[in-house]
This record gives sequence, structure tokens and C-alpha cells, in this order.
Amino acid sequence: MEDITIKIGESFHTDSTQLIFVGREGMHRVIYNFYTGISEILSEGDPYPEDYILKIPNHLVEPLFRSFAETLDKRGIKTPNTHKIEGQLDSTKYHLEDLRKMLKLKK
Repeated sequence: MEDITIKIGESFHTDSTQLIFVGREGMHRVIYNFYTGISEILSEGDPYPEDYILKIPNHLVEPLFRSFAETLDKRGIKTPNTHKIEGQLDSTKYHLEDLRKMLKLKK
């Protein structure tokens, strides 16, 4: 598996958020159904099969996504953006320490 992407969409008809798990294997798009454990190769332009779309009621989306984020963080899984933010915070911290030394301020 080269990569996997989660496509997120809104359905106003069902008041739900829809998740679709799409990967790439070589030149092929692969869609996953985690309920059945089945994957299917899609041609470019093919619509996503309805039974491969995970529908989450909108009132559960925010708490569910927050729970996912907390669980991923506890497992040490970070996004590239998280690493960038942490790097910026470290840089700021060291810059402030340097300023304190230059100004002879106590920590």
C-alpha cells in the first residue's frame, strides 16, 4: 500500500458526514470497506460504491473525531503539521531563553 486517504463529505439528505477510505496501489485506486474487510479496485472516474461509504450522524462527528485525535496522540501518531507546530514552539522557546540571557532576566 503506497498511501491511504480519507475523503470526507457531507450528506444533507441523511444529516450525516460520510467517510470514504481510498488507497493507491500502483496506478490503481483501491477503496476499503472496513465492516466487511473487502477492498475493491476502482478505475479513474468510477463513483464510490454506496456500501463502502461510512456514514456518521452529524451530532456524533465532533466527539468522534476528537476521540480519534486523542487516541492517535496517545499512541504517538502525529501528523506532519503537528511536527511543524512543535518545531515552531521549540524554536520560540529557545529564542525566548536567548532573550532572557541577553536581558539577564530570571526564568
